[in-house]
Amino acid sequence: MDGKLVVDSKAYNSAVLGEDALGVLSVDRLKILRQLGDEPKYPAQVARELKMQVQTAYYHIRILNEAGLIKLVATEERGGATAKKFSASSDALSFLINDSAGRPFALAKSPKPPTYLEPFFDGGFLDARMVLGSPDPHGKYRARGTELCAVELAAYLGRFGSFEYPLYFLDTELRDHARKGNIIAVGGAKVNSFVAELNPSLPIAFTDNFTVKSKISGKTYEENVGVVEVVKNPLNSSKRILVVAGVNQASTRLAVLAVLKARKKLEEGNRFDSTKQANVVAGFDEDGDGIVDEVEILE
Repeated sequence: MDGKLVVDSKAYNSAVLGEDALGVLSVDRLKILRQLGDEPKYPAQVARELKMQVQTAYYHIRILNEAGLIKLVATEERGGATAKKFSASSDALSFLINDSAGRPFALAKSPKPPTYLEPFFDGGFLDARMVLGSPDPHGKYRARGTELCAVELAAYLGRFGSFEYPLYFLDTELRDHARKGNIIAVGGAKVNSFVAELNPSLPIAFTDNFTVKSKISGKTYEENVGVVEVVKNPLNSSKRILVVAGVNQASTRLAVLAVLKARKKLEEGNRFDSTKQANVVAGFDEDGDGIVDEVEILE
């Protein structure tokens, strides 16, 4: 049975243990659960980090898996054998002592986020950090981040859940632990060094000539366009990275506007390959006031 554990105004996904599952726990197995709660790992990784014999780690992991406290998330062929990667099944463990003491409780309901944003929300909570380009000269081009449209994006995300401070990091502040979580990166490869680092693996990437190149359609876009795309976090395959960006400040705002106004089109994925959550967007100033107010999904 699964539930929510609320501690100091923070809610955690919690497995509610029966007596059988409670009986498999030990000090070493709790240490392994904490390792696998941080990020998915192979048993050999767990053994190395806990300074444990590999066979001992395999034994404990088998017991935890049979009890449902961990789950298999990936496999990889290595030297003729199959290596298995595991993750904790929940963020916390609970054991009911007095079941009759329960009282009705419901988390505040929020609107359902778009399907491509669902990995970034958990139980009415934004399980992600935003990453913005530093306003100081930095990176290859000594550029300054000026993506004030992140305010509009943050206000939109706030419709679907609460958040934990800090909501954002500058690209120059991003540390290893935050890198392994869900990330919402705002701004192109010129101003956001995190996006520049991720750029080679993006299905729609930025070129050295500050154009946008789609590996899906093969097209190059030289006009002012923005991109909205979701990819797996290369440091933690169970987490996702949302990139909302353009070649400059104006085109990044186009991408934000697409998130705000083109929900259904973005949910359809790329029109050349709907399995890819990656889109190129253009914008138009329909009322002639100098501010782009409509967007078109180019792919």
